[in-house]
Amino acid sequence: MTRLLILTTLVLAGGILSGCNSTKTTTFNPSNPNESKLRVIGTVSYAECYEAARAAAQSAITSPRFDTYLAQYRREKSDEQAIPLMQVGYLKNQTRDPDLQMNLVTDELCTALMNSGRVDVTLATGRDVSQTFADARELKSDPNFNKETVAQKGTLEAPRLSLEGSIISNTVSENGTTEQVYTFNLRMADIKTGRVLWSYNKPFGTRKTRNAVGW
Repeated sequence: MTRLLILTTLVLAGGILSGCNSTKTTTFNPSNPNESKLRVIGTVSYAECYEAARAAAQSAITSPRFDTYLAQYRREKSDEQAIPLMQVGYLKNQTRDPDLQMNLVTDELCTALMNSGRVDVTLATGRDVSQTFADARELKSDPNFNKETVAQKGTLEAPRLSLEGSIISNTVSENGTTEQVYTFNLRMADIKTGRVLWSYNKPFGTRKTRNAVGW
């Protein structure tokens, strides 16, 4: 009987201790802290990257400033169907998450912008620059290729727009709760003038709470 009582006491004590060490991690919207979802703190999920991209694309597509720029650009080109060419610039990871997939945001955003008919995207310059174009032009020295079909020098179009950005994070801990807020910042600028045509900020956060008891 005594042994049973001791074992029962140890089990209960272990449960209490484990309850004291249990934690719960959720996401939250800094503009609406009561809105939360379970997740792991300290990282950014694929779902959150795509969510930021979709929101950014909608912001760019409906931007009055970009509407004005596009109208001016088409007047400049004397072409009502002209679409500016955009390069994807270098995106800074200013967080402690080395595995942050910032490229997911820009790739999704670029796809949405192209599908909207707002911009075209180049692979000849920028973050995604491809060696393919230079290699293709060197085919002129290969006797196996018809010279008339080889891409010529001086035909690549320089981009008019640049998409750049960064993601930053800030962490605050108090009374057993740790909050970490990530902020996506994206900017589109006219390379000719350096003027920023569109800017977008998307904050979201993670909240980790250590419970006093486990039930």
